[in-house]
Amino acid sequence: MAKNKPTKQHFVPRCYLSEFADPNDGLLWIFSKDGKNLRRSNPKKTFVSNNLYTIKIKGIKDYRIEQTLSSIEGRYATIFKDKIKKKLPLSDYEHIILCIFVAAQLQRTLSMKKNQENFIQQIIDHGKQLLMVHGRDTNSKQIQEWKAYKNDIHKLQLVEGLPFLTDVLYKMSIAFICSANPKKHWFITSDDPCTLFNPDLQWQHHGPGFGQKNVQLTMPLSPEIMVLFCWANYHGYSLVDAHTVEEMMNRMARGHCYKEFVSPSGNKKWIWFSRVPLDLMFIIKAMKMQIRFFLHDIKIKWRERKYKKI
Repeated sequence: MAKNKPTKQHFVPRCYLSEFADPNDGLLWIFSKDGKNLRRSNPKKTFVSNNLYTIKIKGIKDYRIEQTLSSIEGRYATIFKDKIKKKLPLSDYEHIILCIFVAAQLQRTLSMKKNQENFIQQIIDHGKQLLMVHGRDTNSKQIQEWKAYKNDIHKLQLVEGLPFLTDVLYKMSIAFICSANPKKHWFITSDDPCTLFNPDLQWQHHGPGFGQKNVQLTMPLSPEIMVLFCWANYHGYSLVDAHTVEEMMNRMARGHCYKEFVSPSGNKKWIWFSRVPLDLMFIIKAMKMQIRFFLHDIKIKWRERKYKKI
């Protein structure tokens, strides 16, 4: 295959996955989300899709998006090897490259692609319903244009959103969380390695966003190091204990994965699959919230019955 035609395109970079390979044979331990299935794979052949970022211009395939991503990956790999792995501070340029790399990874996954395509499909379906109501052709030119846009939405949003997300991440505080004992308690990653989380919204139905005060973005960079972006004044490299690695970070990473998660070891840990952390204060808080929801539902039902009598 010619080098200028990279049709096999990673949605999680090879250079990134290589850090999670088993040092004994260089292969990844890849588990299904529920942990029931396990496979081994070379990072080169893992999380790959054909022509994921390839666009067609007048019938000719254009690989510039993939080539740009490959350039970003190469620069990141150098920074990780020379600075992050050695726990050294980053220069401003290196900081920017890391932000670009994470911003790209946040958008390039198959789960993001599916969400974007589903959103456009909802618009198409709604448009067809309106055309049917008015007795017009449901296969109109406008519908065909939306279908074409759906096919390219993932690629277009990746290009258009990269500068904006990079700027947001650059404005946030950046810190590196390091496992105090990576041989026993290592970070895992997945087919969707960036996790956006806001602890204030655990009991609410709407999701986290970068504009929220306590939101944080985490991404494991290796079995030993995870990068954290937040709005709090948090910087540098910090050691964390087994509880933080396993019950907080790995449990969240496993739960957030799209279909599969990756470990440098074939030993999975049951805590990764727990729906809630085994923390007494968290359990007490969860019980209080459930009681509040229960009492709220009773109150609403009582009001409904009262209004019906009136």
